[in-house]
Amino acid sequence: MAFWNRKKKKDRQQEMLEKEAQEKLEEIRQKKIFQRKKKQEAARQEEAGQPQDDMEKYRTEIVKPVYKNDQKRYVTECCQAIQEADHQIESIRNEYQSVTDYLLDIQKIERMGKEDHKGLLEAAKNIVRLTKERNQYKERNLSISDTVIRKFETYDEELVDEIKKMYDAEAYQKAIDGDLEKLQEEKKKLRQEKKEIIEKQNALKKIAKVLIVLIVSLFVLFVAIYYALHVDMTYPYLGTVLFATVISVMIFMESNRNRRDMTMAERKTDRAVSLLNQVKIKCVNNLNLLDYNKEKFGVKDAADFEQLWNEYCKAKEYERKFRENTEQLNYYTDELLAILKENQIKDCEVWIGQVLALVDSREMVEIRHDLNSRRQKLRERITYNEDVKKELVMGINEVLQENPESKEEFLEIVAAYSKK
Repeated sequence: MAFWNRKKKKDRQQEMLEKEAQEKLEEIRQKKIFQRKKKQEAARQEEAGQPQDDMEKYRTEIVKPVYKNDQKRYVTECCQAIQEADHQIESIRNEYQSVTDYLLDIQKIERMGKEDHKGLLEAAKNIVRLTKERNQYKERNLSISDTVIRKFETYDEELVDEIKKMYDAEAYQKAIDGDLEKLQEEKKKLRQEKKEIIEKQNALKKIAKVLIVLIVSLFVLFVAIYYALHVDMTYPYLGTVLFATVISVMIFMESNRNRRDMTMAERKTDRAVSLLNQVKIKCVNNLNLLDYNKEKFGVKDAADFEQLWNEYCKAKEYERKFRENTEQLNYYTDELLAILKENQIKDCEVWIGQVLALVDSREMVEIRHDLNSRRQKLRERITYNEDVKKELVMGINEVLQENPESKEEFLEIVAAYSKK
C-alpha cells in the first residue's frame, strides 16, 4: 500500500511538472508571437512612411564613359562589381541551402514513424522538464557562502559531532561562568570576614589599653587613700586584681578566638582562590577552544553553526539533484540526437535549442514561418545581385560595341578578372 501511495504521489508530481512545462511553453510562444507581430508592425510602418524617392536613391545609374582611360576604369570597376555580386550570390545561396535544409529537417521530423516520433516527443518533454528544474537549481536562495561550503566540505564527516561539541562547550562555559561568579562572591565574603576579625582584634587592643590605664589608676588611687586616710585597702586591691584577672582572661579568650577565626578565614580564602584559579584555567581553555572552532568553521556560535549546517545540507542536496539532472539531461539529449540521426536529420544539434518546437506544434509553425520569411528575403537578395550583375555585363557589352578598336584590350581586362 505504501508503495502504491508513493507511485501515485510520483505520478502526480510528474503531471504537475508536465503541466508547468506546458504553461511555460505557452508563455514563451505568446511572447514570440507578440515580438513577431511587433516587428511586422514596425516594418509596415517603416515601409508606409518611406517615400518612393528614398527607394530610388539605391538604384544603380547608367554610366557611359567617353574617354578611353575612363572606359578602361569603367570596365575594371564593372568586373570588380561582378566579382562582388558573384561572391554575394554564392554566400546567399549557401545560407539559402541551410535554411532549406532546416525546412526539410522539419518535414522529416513531421513524417517520422510512430515509434520514432513517440520517442522523440518523450525525450523532448523530458529535456524541457529537466531544463526548467535546472534553472530552479541555479536560482537557489541559500544564506551560506561558497567559502563556508568549502570549509564544511573539508570536515564533512565531522560536522554533526563538532556542532554537538560546540553546544556542550557553550553549556560548559555557562556553568563555568556560574562557578566563577559564586567563587568570586565567596572570596569577597571571606575577605569581608577577615576585615571584620581585624576590626574586632583592634577593638580588643583598645579595650585592653583602656582597662590597663583604669586598673593602674585604681591602684594609684588606693595607695593615695591608704596613706592619706590609713584605711585598710585590702579588699579593694583584691577586687581590682580579680576584676583585672577576669577581664584579662576574657580579652585573651576573645583574642584567641579571633586568631582562630582569622586562620580559618585565611585557609578558606586560600581554598577559594585555588578553586578560582582552577576554574579560570578551565574557562580560558574552553574559551580558546570555542574561539578556535568558531574560526575553524567560520561561525558565530553553535546556533549559527547548526543553521549553516542545515544550509550546507540543502546546498549538497541541490548539488546532488543538479548532478542527477545533468546526467538525465545528457541521457535524453543523446537519445534525442540518436533519433534525429537515425531519421537522417542534417543539423541535429540545432534542435537541442529548439526542443520546445518538438513538444508544441504551434512553436514549430512559428519556426517554419520564420524560415519561409528568411528564404523569401534570401531569394530577393539573390535576385537583386543577379540583376546588378546583368546590368554590369550589359554595360561592359555596350562599351565593347561602341569601341571596337579597343575591344581586345577590354576583353583582356575581363579575362584577367574571370581567372581570379
